[in-house]
Amino acid sequence: MKLKTVLGTAVLCVLTVSLAAFPQKHPSVASGVPETSAKQLHSMLGAKGKVLVLDVRTPEEYAKGHIPGAVNIPIDHLSQRIQEMHLSKDTTIVTTCDRGGRSSRAALELRKMGFETTSFCRIEDWQKDGYKIKK
Repeated sequence: MKLKTVLGTAVLCVLTVSLAAFPQKHPSVASGVPETSAKQLHSMLGAKGKVLVLDVRTPEEYAKGHIPGAVNIPIDHLSQRIQEMHLSKDTTIVTTCDRGGRSSRAALELRKMGFETTSFCRIEDWQKDGYKIKK
């Protein structure tokens, strides 16, 4: 009985340590980056304002549904692909992902690259507010 308890405890410890090594599926939101509400973004897009919506999820996630007009650049390719686009540093950029973790980090990275008008919007909020996604 004592051996079973010791083995069970050892297995539990190994599993706990192993799980900690896996990356989070949805990283937490980065601080210091302004969030644009779904309503604000919808208004910006409706006014035909000059805004670039960057969806920083994987191509597979993007294909399942995205904000209409959004350009897909996975966060792992952001720095290279954004330079290829030759955007003006005053371009209004709103990054998006499911829950805000990746998009807030992408907005922060864009600010480090010199883009001043960056923020993020959660796709889950876009849908909750009743706006359509494109597949």
